[in-house]
Amino acid sequence: MRNLMLCLIFMSTVCAANESKISTEEQERDEDIGRTLPFFGDRVRTKGIKLPKPIGLSLFTHQQEDLMSLSDFEIEGESVADLLPDGVSQTVNTTSIIALRGDVWLLPFWGFNAMIGKAVTTSDVSIGVNDFYNGNLAKLELNGMATTSTITSIGTTLAYGHKQFFTTIDAQYVSTSVSGVGVSLEALVVTSLIGLNIGDSGWKIVVGGQYQDYQRQLKGQLGDMQFSAKQTSSRWSTMVGMQKEFSENWEASLMAQSGKTREGVTFMLGKRF
Repeated sequence: MRNLMLCLIFMSTVCAANESKISTEEQERDEDIGRTLPFFGDRVRTKGIKLPKPIGLSLFTHQQEDLMSLSDFEIEGESVADLLPDGVSQTVNTTSIIALRGDVWLLPFWGFNAMIGKAVTTSDVSIGVNDFYNGNLAKLELNGMATTSTITSIGTTLAYGHKQFFTTIDAQYVSTSVSGVGVSLEALVVTSLIGLNIGDSGWKIVVGGQYQDYQRQLKGQLGDMQFSAKQTSSRWSTMVGMQKEFSENWEASLMAQSGKTREGVTFMLGKRF
């Protein structure tokens, strides 16, 4: 049996307006005064609120290990629960993702983003099979299986900053196509973060959580047979990380994630225009 799962995870860009009073002279030197994006940006800047550059392009990399339970197996639409009972099959996926992400702020507090990339997943699958000869439950171990996937996503972000504090809420619709297996997965990923700017150093600390609502019914094809199975995993995980803003509008972030059934780390390097 080929790999049935691919674990999805995406981090929101930690980027929000900072409400720090600036002088009239500094406002006049602001090179973003007069730019079209974000709309109404000049009204916000003249109130002393510093906005990020409206357009961003970043390289996104992610490593994750995820545990998923498998149940409700069907082949050609027929249940095979007598052969593959519920509660005894699972897969451990180790996934590496590299992707390109773009984002744009249309309003000072509201932006949109899109991403496309590739993922390589190595899976260790344990399938519980009823042994009808002796009445025992046998385990079929399939380890080290690798698949390659194409990942695309679109999303939107709401952000707000006050003095040294900021918060972001990011929602993503994610679609994944697993090459050679005939499996496609969809997910809704919502990430909520709060953060602290560390003085004028350019460093930011963020903490928050992420909710992942997977397409719970997995469908695909094994040879000439159509199959389906239900996948189950924890939907919530906590996040903590740091971001650094460099000169020439470069930025980098490192995020760690931990949940009941997943562990992950993400690095992103980008530039704003």
